[in-house]
Amino acid sequence: MRIAFVTSYNSEEIGHWSGLGYYMAKCLEQQGMELIRINCSVPFTPGQRIKRKLIWLCYRKIQQPERDHRFLQKMAEEVKRQLQGQDYDLVFAAGSLPVSYLESGKPVVFFTDATYEGLISMYINRRKLCNQSLVQGNRAEANALQNASLVLYTSEWAIRQAVTMYGADAAKMRQLPFGPNLVNNIREQDLNELIARRTASIKKNFLFIGVDWFRKGACIAIDTISKLNEMGIPSTITIVGCRLPKNKRLPSFVEYHPFISKNDARGVQLLAEMYRKAHFFLLPTQADCTPVVFSEAASFGIPVITTNVGGCNSVVLHNETGFCLNKNNFVAEATHVIATLCYNENLYELFCRRAFYHYKNELNWEAIGKKAAAYLQQVLHHHHQPALST
Repeated sequence: MRIAFVTSYNSEEIGHWSGLGYYMAKCLEQQGMELIRINCSVPFTPGQRIKRKLIWLCYRKIQQPERDHRFLQKMAEEVKRQLQGQDYDLVFAAGSLPVSYLESGKPVVFFTDATYEGLISMYINRRKLCNQSLVQGNRAEANALQNASLVLYTSEWAIRQAVTMYGADAAKMRQLPFGPNLVNNIREQDLNELIARRTASIKKNFLFIGVDWFRKGACIAIDTISKLNEMGIPSTITIVGCRLPKNKRLPSFVEYHPFISKNDARGVQLLAEMYRKAHFFLLPTQADCTPVVFSEAASFGIPVITTNVGGCNSVVLHNETGFCLNKNNFVAEATHVIATLCYNENLYELFCRRAFYHYKNELNWEAIGKKAAAYLQQVLHHHHQPALST
């Protein structure tokens, strides 16, 4: 199968979109597919940049030039230009934007973690959004859903959004997770050693990785660890990846690291060591789709304690591989379930193993690639079937 693999950046570089385009391409290639890599990025015009600034200065409204129909049409034209004269079977896009206005005689597939409405509900105050961006963004999303032969979403939450908000056909949607942006080769024997080391340690170490201090709930995570220490469960937390708020003083039980690059071998090694030392992965996120770090934690056999927002519960299996809790009562609920696991080593070990097996069976890129390949074969089979005569 020959695939036009479309991204709005260089998919051979791991630094874009948490490495997802990079790993999507690799997992398809590992299934024997030949990729024509298309980078359809187009720059914003000076006029678009000025318009965005003026709308903010004059009206305090967020204008999104990346949702403008003219910008998206240019992106589609760039895809067509690079595919001119190429022989391929279908178009596979990382995200819906590159194919929102793409006209192709071939089947179109895109893989993402949220609809435009889902992103707004998670990340943007609707009242601050420019109405033109809202209208054009929803129109582009509807176009992409209408034109696609197959849509791969990472969660049931995203699928429900597509069906209820855009009237999309649920029959052409499949749930498929994102794999980790950190490769490790942990085997069963390694897992046994990690679990033995964790259960032997009286002091519990929690790992928090996120780029936004407030949205990812860093203060709530610190409050949770503080409460555990008050309860007589000695605990520390390692916070990675987000900028410390100005004048914020951290308690002695917090180890803080700013951004760590996965493009650097030393950064990868440091992150892997942090995962190995962690007893729990703690992320009281206030708004999210399906964080890639959940797949990374599972690959190390670490139970995740997070909130029940967005598509989190499609990756973290509640009461099996971790817990997806009420964000409005997180500290109380989190300390209760953590204490339960800390005082019951057999139960804690069961959660670790379930998380690891969930990764081995579902959350790794090889398994994701196999499922994606099967879905793409079905799309091609359906596309090549002759239409029934009436």
